[in-house]
Amino acid sequence: MTATPLNARIRIGDAGEVLAAVPHLLGFTPADSLVLLGLHTTGDTATFGLTLRLDLPPPEHRRALVEYVSTGPLIRRGVTGVIVVVTGSGTAEHGPPGDPPLDRSEPDEDADAPQRDLIALLRDGLGEAGIEVLHELWTDRLEAGGSWRCYDDPVCGGRIPDPKRTALGAAMAASGSVTFDSRQELQRLVAPESEQVLARWSARLSGMAEDREREPAGVGVHRDVSIALAGIRRTAAGEALTEDDQLRILLALSDHRVRDLCLGVALGESALAAEQLWLSLVRKAPEPEVAEVAALLAFSAYLRGEGALASVALERVEAGRPEHALGGLLRRALDTGVSPKEMAELAKDAMTDAQLMIEQEES
Repeated sequence: MTATPLNARIRIGDAGEVLAAVPHLLGFTPADSLVLLGLHTTGDTATFGLTLRLDLPPPEHRRALVEYVSTGPLIRRGVTGVIVVVTGSGTAEHGPPGDPPLDRSEPDEDADAPQRDLIALLRDGLGEAGIEVLHELWTDRLEAGGSWRCYDDPVCGGRIPDPKRTALGAAMAASGSVTFDSRQELQRLVAPESEQVLARWSARLSGMAEDREREPAGVGVHRDVSIALAGIRRTAAGEALTEDDQLRILLALSDHRVRDLCLGVALGESALAAEQLWLSLVRKAPEPEVAEVAALLAFSAYLRGEGALASVALERVEAGRPEHALGGLLRRALDTGVSPKEMAELAKDAMTDAQLMIEQEES
């Protein structure tokens, strides 16, 4: 699942434009997915709130999915209405009883939209939760020219306009936001650079860590905080960091107190520079050091509303450190719809705790 709030105020007209907005709301173009566009309605006006994307479930998991979305993030974020979007077909679907399986290799203008059982369960589950289903749409693909239709009206349908040429697409591009063509492309953004780099950095970090073990307890924490913050300042100034610089930053972040103090950078003016540094490091960092910097990247992305980037960064944490405390906290926050504002408050608490631990060690 990815969850991404949208802060832009863009007027969106017909259903085709709504579908064209989905890749921008998520940060990537989903395939074979269920997307729930959460809205806050006031009178005749509806504004986008939370956007959820989930894999289309097999039939035996549909009720569990409906229970999750009816009791979890949408409720927590005060969503009052939902537009339901199905893209692709997911598991094999049939039309009316006795009909052969639907062939989705080519769009069929006369074919019935798939996943109707899931849609019916969603309509009932969300209704019981007090969330109005405002529209139910299916599209074969969320791309320019993709065919779409409504679940409740056989004559309702059309073609999706080019998402890049819509008002929302223009606004997102102007703000510097990037919409990836697929979730796989987004995953490649945080993927390891190469096995050779990982091996070299792992060996060097092991040697540096052995040297530090000979230092007196408590000697290095202030130095490590300075190293991490200096790296962020230099990144913000456009200075290139050497490999030694980056290795020292990674080693500094292996102290969870230093890492937690760095959470606060995401709340200030250097947030984007810090995220740029974390993104660079996460591609080169070996296990176990990658977990800390990937968690920092996930937190920074979360606060900006980039739920998809936060999710793929957390996958790097979970791959090697499934028990990682900060990673687990961030994953639960994503899954339950904790707002970026709430996460910012938790970060402040973590920073305070880290500072207290440092002071207690010095006393």
